[in-house]
Amino acid sequence: RGHQQYAVVELDAVVGSSKYLINETNKTFIDYSGKRYRFDIQDGKEIIWASEREGWNHLYLYDGQTGAVKKQITKGEWVVRRVVSVDTTAREIIFEASGKNKGQDPYFTHYYRIDFDGTNMKELTNENANHTGYFSPGNAYFVDVFSRIDQAPQAVLRDQSGKVLMPLEQADEQALLATGWKAPEVFTSKARDGKTDIWGIIIRPTNFDPQKKYPVIEYIYAGPHSSFVPKTFIPNPSGM
Repeated sequence: RGHQQYAVVELDAVVGSSKYLINETNKTFIDYSGKRYRFDIQDGKEIIWASEREGWNHLYLYDGQTGAVKKQITKGEWVVRRVVSVDTTAREIIFEASGKNKGQDPYFTHYYRIDFDGTNMKELTNENANHTGYFSPGNAYFVDVFSRIDQAPQAVLRDQSGKVLMPLEQADEQALLATGWKAPEVFTSKARDGKTDIWGIIIRPTNFDPQKKYPVIEYIYAGPHSSFVPKTFIPNPSGM
């Protein structure tokens, strides 16, 4: 807990000297549990590195020999969630990100492609939902499964540009709805600062009566590295 440094160190095994190539420090907390990423190119001549140094998790291209930042690859008020693949020949990256699609839940995951120098960024998914991609070898195609907590999942086949080539499957929740099931309600509320949107869901009792009062059970966790509000379709979120 309270880890405040995360570094890449170069060691000369012959003379026993060492130096920092990358040295991340923070007075509060470095969230390396789920946001760290490092990829060495040409045996470390270049390094792709993830950092929250600007307050948003983004990718940087380092000179692996001098430790200098050659380029900030991604930037903006949104976050890189995960790197899917790195193509060192084409010098491009496929990655997951959240918060870039305005008007959508900022926690939804979408897919993007970008060059090492930060140019030619391409959005591969845009439907208002949470996306999970399954990529073919070489990334020429991928199956995209997307849903929301209040929208049943569907799957499509996309090409490397994000174009939908064909629908694959659409979940049918009619039998579930016939039982009286109702989807959770998505809501937003301002945080203590009066500016930040907090996104949550309300799961009401199956016999909910709007004329009655009910106790509220709130499920939260205080860590910066975890969130527990489901974003994909779950028939029984109350059982999580």
